[in-house]
Amino acid sequence: MRIEYLAYEFRSHIAVDKERVIDDWVFMCLFVGNDFLPHLPSLEIREGAINRLMDIYRHLLPQMGGEYITDAGYVDLKKVEMVMTQLAEVEDQIFRERKEKVTNWGESTVLKHGAIGGT
Repeated sequence: MRIEYLAYEFRSHIAVDKERVIDDWVFMCLFVGNDFLPHLPSLEIREGAINRLMDIYRHLLPQMGGEYITDAGYVDLKKVEMVMTQLAEVEDQIFRERKEKVTNWGESTVLKHGAIGGT
C-alpha cells in the first residue's frame, strides 16, 4: 500500500506524517527478515506478510495517539508491543492455514502419484 493511500485513509481522523510512516514501515519490514536477519516465524512474504503488517499498522495508527513506532532513530517499544500483540492474535490462524496447505499438498501428491514407494 502506498503511503499516500494511508494518509488519505486517515485524512479525517488523524494527521499523518509521511516521513514518520516511512520510518515506521522500514522498521517493521525487519520483521519479515532480509539477507542478514531471519523473519518472524509467522511472517512469510509469500503468505502475505507485507499486507498483514500494513493492515496491523493501519489498524493501530489511530490508537497510537499521534505517535509513531520510531522517532529520529529511536524505537518506542510500547508501540512495537502493540504491533506484536496484534500479530499474536492472528498467529494461530496463520500456522493452522500453513499446516492445512502442507497436509493438502501431501494428500494431493499421494493421490496423483500413488502410495509412496509404489508405482
